[in-house]
Amino acid sequence: MFWGNIELRRRLPDIVSDYEEGRLDRGTYKLRVGPEVYVSPTGVGSDQKNKTKLKLDLGRDFVIPAGQFAFLLTEETVTIPEDALAFISVRAKYKFRGLVNVSGFHVDPGFAGRLIFSVFNAGPGEVHLERCEECFHIWFADLRDHELIGPKVGYQNIPSEIINPIAGEIQSFAGLDAKITDTDKRLADKITAVEREQAVIKWATALLVGAAITLGVRECSLSRTAAPAAPPTATNAPTPPVQTPPVIAPPSSPATAPAAPSR
Repeated sequence: MFWGNIELRRRLPDIVSDYEEGRLDRGTYKLRVGPEVYVSPTGVGSDQKNKTKLKLDLGRDFVIPAGQFAFLLTEETVTIPEDALAFISVRAKYKFRGLVNVSGFHVDPGFAGRLIFSVFNAGPGEVHLERCEECFHIWFADLRDHELIGPKVGYQNIPSEIINPIAGEIQSFAGLDAKITDTDKRLADKITAVEREQAVIKWATALLVGAAITLGVRECSLSRTAAPAAPPTATNAPTPPVQTPPVIAPPSSPATAPAAPSR
């Protein structure tokens, strides 16, 4: 049989550290985010590919990106009696954001220590949490005909052996989208740079061709101006004027012929 509020109010001060009746809910008790968390790296942008556990001061917040895992240590320590079985869950308001409990749903009899919630953000956006936020539920049921096995040592911090499997970069839709966007931007920048270089090369080539043409025309003009006049050839030498001999008029004849000599 599950414990109701009267039974919880009677027994929880001996089971949960820092018990406050104000955290007692409808057949459950609210547990808070504790002093240590670990969030798997996305490897995108400023997010490092290798992360360490995050120590939280009172009121300090943190973010679980979409598609990433996290280990959350509870603020409270619990001591489960041997005649009871405890059940744990993420509160509904956080489930609606996409936060899913993947660490299990019960606490063994005889367990003593802090609880570690392994959660996955299956939602489309980041989930923001802070230390001492009432994020979890715990409730209890009687355990009958149970054979005592002995105490089970719980946690005081997040052990490294459970971090190692998720310490590497975990691909998510959000991470892949960010990588595609980043790659597209870098490709666009490279294309722009190549186009700019081609424009500079075309401009420089046109400038050099124009300068070469200008120099060629100038050289031709200077060559024509400085060339000496060609000497006259026999063909085009001036023809000397023809010396016309003077015309000598014959002596004028007498008006009458001379008389013939007498015989």
